Amino acid sequence: MRRAFSRALLVCVLTAGLAAAQIRTTDHLTPPPAGPVTLDAEYDSCEGVFVRYPFGFGANLFADMVDALQDVAVVYIVTSSQTNKTNCLNYLASHGVPNENIEFIIAPTNSVWIKDYGPWFVRQEDSTLGLIDMPYAWNPGWVNDDHFPEFLEPYWGMDYYGPDFWHDGGNMMTDGHGTMMMSTYVNESNPGMTNAEICEVYQDYFGQDTIYIFQAISIDLTGHIDLWAKIMNDTTILVAQMQPNDPNYALVEGHAARMATIPTVYGTPFHIVRCPMPPVSGYYKSYLNSLLLNHRALVPIYNLTYDAAALDSYRVALGPEWEVIGIDCNSIAFAGGAIHCTTQNVPNHEWDYLVNASLSLEPLNPPIVIPASGGQFSFNVEIANLDTAAITFDFWTEVTLPGGASYGPLFLRERLNLAALGSIARQLQQTVPAGAPAGEYSFNAYVGSHLPRVISQQESFTFVKSGLGGAGMAQGEWLTTGWEETQAGAQTIQAPESVKLLANYPNPFNPTTAISYQLSANSHVKLEVFDTAGRLVTTLVNGWREAGSHQVTWDASGLPSGLYFCRMQAGEFTGLQKMVLVK
Repeated sequence: MRRAFSRALLVCVLTAGLAAAQIRTTDHLTPPPAGPVTLDAEYDSCEGVFVRYPFGFGANLFADMVDALQDVAVVYIVTSSQTNKTNCLNYLASHGVPNENIEFIIAPTNSVWIKDYGPWFVRQEDSTLGLIDMPYAWNPGWVNDDHFPEFLEPYWGMDYYGPDFWHDGGNMMTDGHGTMMMSTYVNESNPGMTNAEICEVYQDYFGQDTIYIFQAISIDLTGHIDLWAKIMNDTTILVAQMQPNDPNYALVEGHAARMATIPTVYGTPFHIVRCPMPPVSGYYKSYLNSLLLNHRALVPIYNLTYDAAALDSYRVALGPEWEVIGIDCNSIAFAGGAIHCTTQNVPNHEWDYLVNASLSLEPLNPPIVIPASGGQFSFNVEIANLDTAAITFDFWTEVTLPGGASYGPLFLRERLNLAALGSIARQLQQTVPAGAPAGEYSFNAYVGSHLPRVISQQESFTFVKSGLGGAGMAQGEWLTTGWEETQAGAQTIQAPESVKLLANYPNPFNPTTAISYQLSANSHVKLEVFDTAGRLVTTLVNGWREAGSHQVTWDASGLPSGLYFCRMQAGEFTGLQKMVLVK
């Protein structure tokens, strides 16, 4: 249900300059979405949540957060390298956190404050998600943070929208029906913009038809609204209850009273629940900087007498269907944020993972009977892209045990890419360990998204294990081979030791030339051609590629003779080659 558009009602607006906000970066600016969009609330159903590693605050805080989050959603851990990924997994394992619902995104960032610089996702007319990227107001010098949403554009293949408007995610909260609230930090971040112009940005890019701006509190490092208020559902707002002698007491009391008059989507005023704010001592230890995720609330606590009352306020505001979990945030509160500032929700969008592909799975020499001592069987798999555009997908296998439980993945290849109408075929070998229980198994193969689990195609066949051989059923013993090996000779293809952009051949050329490059590890690759004036001529590659050698052909028909430049970006590598077109 949507309200008709109306210009925002502004409360206690204070316009002030912020020197840092006048520094402009090279964010990709775009017009707003062509059609209407909607913005989910934090309490709406989500696919996953972003966090960043290294975290840097407290020995246990990151582990406690990931452990609680992965029970209810995919935890997308953003880290800058494969080494950091390994370190993160070791850290989590040392804290007893299983790797059950975690996916890593290898991308450079500067800080943990992903709520502020991370993307916001809007639902478009065709139900797909688009991402909104605002220049990072709090610290424009953190360029990697600022450009993380731009990295996600090709990584997830989403439509991208970039307003020329500076703001941080921690200063935005929506009811999911077109009403948004924030503090006057938005005015400080955009000096020279009128309130009407600010409201127009949120209407055009985010689909928010009513904006309420409340004067920012003092003492807080950020000025963000998420330190003292939180929309809990479409009828309830949780507001901090400052101590009577707090410098912000009268201000927040006024804000709470004003919020109690704001109409909900149902026409009735918002219900206000109060949450204690401990006495301030240089900085606030706020209970409001929490995260709502799929009926689980992660709430900062501080080993204070106020903790129990704060957790109870969440239970009152959310109702019995929500689980409220307190997490010690003493190690991070001094920095001006806690759980909310270090996370960003990813809305459900299963349809974006569906691909138009076929999957063939055939066992060799059936029926398959594995002896009690363990053994091996072979099978053929072929995946074909039925679409006229390239697709990206995951391929994985699992087994259904004789008792009916699923086990796996036994084998997983993520972010595979197939060109239009292309296909890939492999003959694989699957080892079944001696410790696997006796009985009939179903061997299952899938095409789609492993995390989140979205299946486009699946096939299966059965095999029998004749008895128990003794050893434990460790996953590592379910070894799958043959994917990286050649079909003849079964020799392993070694990944190159370095990333390189090789000279094109032929050069000079007319009108086509082959451009080769090599990757030492799976990486996002952008391969572009520019003219001598620095204008982009074409993009040849923009997506994830597996480690190995690759080649792409450039057809320069229709272009004038002259010098062109091929630029390759892959992770931290940038390479440039000159190409001469002679007609």
